[in-house]
Amino acid sequence: MLQGALGVLGAKWSLAVLARLTNGTHRFNELLRQIDGVSRRMLSATLRQLERDGLVLRHVYARVPARVEYELSDTGEALLTALAPLLDWGKSYQDEIADARERFDRLQLWRAAGQEMQQTHSARQPRVPGVY
Repeated sequence: MLQGALGVLGAKWSLAVLARLTNGTHRFNELLRQIDGVSRRMLSATLRQLERDGLVLRHVYARVPARVEYELSDTGEALLTALAPLLDWGKSYQDEIADARERFDRLQLWRAAGQEMQQTHSARQPRVPGVY
């Protein structure tokens, strides 16, 4: 069950789309403009998957041209309500996470530099046969 729930959220753009729909109904092009970096193709695929999962409702109005709007379903709203504590946790610990990432990245650079120095040093030392 947890894997199924995480599968819904695992798509890169799902949370961004759901978050935008908390403000009400939106048309495709509105979502495309509001979500920085998403392509038309990815937004279309994400909306289809969210509709398939029952998190988003798609309304088609018979006009020329056809008007299509998207809104959160009750299930989508319940999911965002359930995610609120996780969002609060992320806000509370964002500085600690950033600091931990910075320390880790610095350590990785330090290790890589040490290995490079070791390789350079061992490459310069001629090996004498029989002496180790």
